[in-house]
Amino acid sequence: MKKTDRILLIGGLGFIGKNLYIELKKRGISADIFSNTELLSSDPFFSHFEGNLILGDIRNIEDIKNVIRNYNVAFSLAGISGAVSSNYCPYSDMDINLKGHMNILEACREKNSGIRLIFPSSRLVYGKPYSIPVNENHPIQPESIYAVHKLTVENYYILYRKLFNIDVIILRISNPYGPFQDLSVDNYGIINMFIMKAIKRETIQIFGDGHQQRDYLFIQDLGELFIDLISAQNVSGEVFNIGYGKGISLINSVLTIKQFIPELTYEMVPWPEKFRKVETGDYVSNISKIETFVGWKPTINFEEGISKTIRYYREYIHVS
Repeated sequence: MKKTDRILLIGGLGFIGKNLYIELKKRGISADIFSNTELLSSDPFFSHFEGNLILGDIRNIEDIKNVIRNYNVAFSLAGISGAVSSNYCPYSDMDINLKGHMNILEACREKNSGIRLIFPSSRLVYGKPYSIPVNENHPIQPESIYAVHKLTVENYYILYRKLFNIDVIILRISNPYGPFQDLSVDNYGIINMFIMKAIKRETIQIFGDGHQQRDYLFIQDLGELFIDLISAQNVSGEVFNIGYGKGISLINSVLTIKQFIPELTYEMVPWPEKFRKVETGDYVSNISKIETFVGWKPTINFEEGISKTIRYYREYIHVS
């Protein structure tokens, strides 16, 4: 990347944004954060942040227009997560995850069409995989409002590249985990949720037989990829699957956590109906395309990532 690059993290006080900011900072790269919330001194991220926090909301296009002209790279991270919750609150999901990103694109079209926009989509756009591992040519069949909106925004981004030559990159990310995730809600981030329950000595519930596989990606590896994409060549308009590239069953993920927290307890329970409706079955990413285009490959295996995540929560989260 060039020293003259000005980087904006839209929605930068979320899980991905905080970790990306720290990875940038490690490399001496400055970035500003655009967020609709203040950064509280009680937040563990507070001690890491030295940049400029710009308050605004992606649902207000004027807020975006006022800042987007000042940057040549933006990570479009803002939104709300949760496949289950989206099916019961579709208009809220639409307002933020759909309209909000249209505002970002329109602001770029009007004020800064030369910007590079990097958008984290989701592996959920594929729905139930027909074959494993899943590559980018796999059929698309979303199982939730959240996934439908992610796919729609992908198409918005690709269309704005075609019509207005905006430099966009789309990442269909599997299951990221690691430090700085907000666990006040439990509708996403299953590995972090398992870890918090284990630390609090609460029994972990595993739905079904626990054999369903997920592709877990440590957040530091994702951050390093994001940084590579700031200056990567020949990636504009491309869609990439992003994961570790290896499946781990839910039961084995819990048993791995138990290696570090021996007092962990768990039980197998039937699928709750609202979760069963969005369950996609086994998922593993084929990451050969991103390896070919960018040369990126994750380096932190599941055991190491779990150890790092547990250390974070034990240090910063006070459990009674």
